Amino acid sequence: MANILNWPDLLSPQRVNSPQAPTITSTTTGAERSAFEADYDRVVFCEPFRRLARKTQVHPLAPNDHIHNRLIHSIEVGSVGRSLAKKIQHFLCQQQPQHQTIFADIPQIIQVGCLVHDIGNPPFGHAGEFSIREWLATHQQLVFNDNDGAELCSAETRNDLLLFEGNAQGFRLAARHDNPQCGYMRLSYASLGAMIKYPWSSSDSLAQKKKKFNIFASESKIFHDMATTMGLMRTDGSVSRHPLSFLSEAADDICYRMLDMEDAVSMRIGAAINALINEAVQVFCADYQNIMDGNRQQDLKSDFSPRFRSAFADIGELYHEIFSHRGKLGYEIGSYKIVGRIIKAFVLAIKSLCKKGDYDAIEFISQRCLDLAWDKEYIRSNSDKSYEWWLRQVFDFVSGLTDNYAIQISAEIEGIIPS
Repeated sequence: MANILNWPDLLSPQRVNSPQAPTITSTTTGAERSAFEADYDRVVFCEPFRRLARKTQVHPLAPNDHIHNRLIHSIEVGSVGRSLAKKIQHFLCQQQPQHQTIFADIPQIIQVGCLVHDIGNPPFGHAGEFSIREWLATHQQLVFNDNDGAELCSAETRNDLLLFEGNAQGFRLAARHDNPQCGYMRLSYASLGAMIKYPWSSSDSLAQKKKKFNIFASESKIFHDMATTMGLMRTDGSVSRHPLSFLSEAADDICYRMLDMEDAVSMRIGAAINALINEAVQVFCADYQNIMDGNRQQDLKSDFSPRFRSAFADIGELYHEIFSHRGKLGYEIGSYKIVGRIIKAFVLAIKSLCKKGDYDAIEFISQRCLDLAWDKEYIRSNSDKSYEWWLRQVFDFVSGLTDNYAIQISAEIEGIIPS
């Protein structure tokens, strides 16, 4: 069902739990920072973004400093996204010259959306996601029930975690504001819209089909308020994709294959990236009305010309062959035990905390485990929170671990003392 989108709404600078958004002004018209410049600063100075420097992009714990990590990847995606946005800004100014002032903010918004697109990913790359899902699937009784078998979590939380998704964890970090200790950023609605590729929850049939979603149940109200403010809600109850999310996704697609291949094969890629940027712009412009009607869901690369689609397919085959290196596979197999060991230790610790309701009353080993993640004042001040609330905090912590720190904590929990 068509839902005509409106750019002044789509570029909303409003934030979660903030009063009515102020009048939108371009970043070029005043001395003060715009909301979107503030978004950029919030991202680059937050701990989750900094930790991306020690998280796997493709090669786990690579000894070569030239190899991409998630921080470098995110910066490169931001650069490509900004270039895409500049071209789309020019196109939009021709389409709707009355909105030229607000269109000036689009490159900054896209850059922010690109910078945070991987911020919720756990250690060990996509293997970390699969490890969390598979470990939870085989330990559901331990995680979701008490010792008597009674359920400790809602069906929504169970669904969220069994299909744990870095994209949904990223939205949680970027949108929330109630726990700065976890790195919550409370970005503007426009920047959040630019990062959301899968505007549905884990309970949606699309989540089960695609194994992708962007919204945990714990952020469903935030998402609904944001989507309503920006006019993304459709009459059938579904949510349209924000037009700028197609550009963030295209920038990621370009970098994910082209620049990661550079890690395995030395090649000149500048011209290829520019050609792909132009191709993405062409597809966006050609399907602009469909995008603004809120009807498009598939990524831009789906409509690339045959020669570009063929090139992406060839790169994909090489990508699988090169990056199935035995050393990489060993780390990915090991990630299951590492991640599982950490989750188990924290689950047992928060069960004890929630049962006794007092940090000082729980077992010594549970105290020490919780101390690995949070300071005592924070634990004591939240000791009355539910098990479900604490379980979400555990996954904030686990997903935020760097590869190295996950290995270190796993070893400490196992009782392996480094020499």
